[in-house]
Amino acid sequence: MRLSILACAFAMVMAGGALACGGGTTEQTDGGDDASADVVTDDVMDASVAYPADHTPLPLVDYNGGRVIANPKVVTITFSNDDANMVTRLQQFGDTITSTPWWSSITAEYCQQPGSKPCIGPGTGGGHVVIADPPAASYTDSSQGGASSIQDFIKQHVMGTSTGDAGAGDAAAGDGGEGGTAAPDFPVPDDNTLYAIYFPTGVSIDLDGSGSCNSFGAYHNTVMLPNATNQLIPVAYAIIPRCDVKEAVTTVSASHEIAEAATDPDIGVGQVGYYMLNQLWAFAGGEVGDLCVSFTGNSDTVVESTFTVQRSWSNLSAKASHDPCVPIPSGDVYFNSAPRTQHIVLPKVGATAVIDIDAFSDAPTADWTLSAIDFAAFQGQTPQLGFSFDTTTANNGTHVQLTVTETSAISGGQDGFVILSTQGQVRHTWPVLVTTK
Repeated sequence: MRLSILACAFAMVMAGGALACGGGTTEQTDGGDDASADVVTDDVMDASVAYPADHTPLPLVDYNGGRVIANPKVVTITFSNDDANMVTRLQQFGDTITSTPWWSSITAEYCQQPGSKPCIGPGTGGGHVVIADPPAASYTDSSQGGASSIQDFIKQHVMGTSTGDAGAGDAAAGDGGEGGTAAPDFPVPDDNTLYAIYFPTGVSIDLDGSGSCNSFGAYHNTVMLPNATNQLIPVAYAIIPRCDVKEAVTTVSASHEIAEAATDPDIGVGQVGYYMLNQLWAFAGGEVGDLCVSFTGNSDTVVESTFTVQRSWSNLSAKASHDPCVPIPSGDVYFNSAPRTQHIVLPKVGATAVIDIDAFSDAPTADWTLSAIDFAAFQGQTPQLGFSFDTTTANNGTHVQLTVTETSAISGGQDGFVILSTQGQVRHTWPVLVTTK
């Protein structure tokens, strides 16, 4: 739902509950001084000279029963006090981006029911609204049913009357300010409507206690609104604050949220569509855009029709052991190093566990280097885990053993790490959960 600020991304792993770790056998490893650890392992896999070599499958985005937006109509909403050139470009973006090859590549496989229609297809521009009055200085919103001046603001512009505070700042009452009424100027919504609201520099949004451009870069949500026959329907909207003056920052955020709104439009009213339930992989959120936000220096964006846009998760590509984030840049070879388990138990300081890792690539490529990052260390805390590889050089079919040691007490009984596969400036990752029992 959110385009997270990556400085706190790893912390989200620790917020979840227990993770399912799959079946298999339990191996004991000697940690010294009777310290031992359990490793849940899959059946031993035969090495293969084929591309890709045998490996633990990449996870998939789960379908959770909600609808998709089959043919999005992106309504671009801006303010008259915003930069005129930026407004023009954002209007062009909203009018065209859902009819591009990028859009087809990231959405065509996602359907109302997996493998059956309706599937997400090309969208259209849903019109432009430039709000005459300046926005309020700040707004609130909630994805959990709490008070929302953002939703009051939207309802005011759809229905023409105020339903509460439209904002929380000092703007004049009316279009963008506090309370008041306004002539309805947003198009009447239908099942394909997506309101994309771009706030200019200086406006802050509080979403469930988290601040814009600090905890998140953008988000999408759901509001109940009357359609043309006066029936209340769930309507998706995306909120894109101006976190940077660069156009690319704004269009990446917008493309991220538009893709997620199409595949999971009603998450704000608890009707979840496509969302990965494996919290270990979904450290920055489980929607299709979240899963491709890079924290290791990879390019998670491409240029489409002069706009910089977000790459997005593809189950079809993941199943084929290709890069799961599409579109894949021309000529790229996907490589990674997959542990045979994604959960180890280290009961006390000094405990060790040995993990078997299978390196793979989808075509011939140069060797890559293996390393690991402890989640706690990434967050600036005292490292809790130590790592020792029997080899740090890998290629397709290489079998590697990694020894993980609990070097200091694991806070809260849960930590984790990622295995990094690095080739030049390109890195791919695979996460592993660590618990004390």
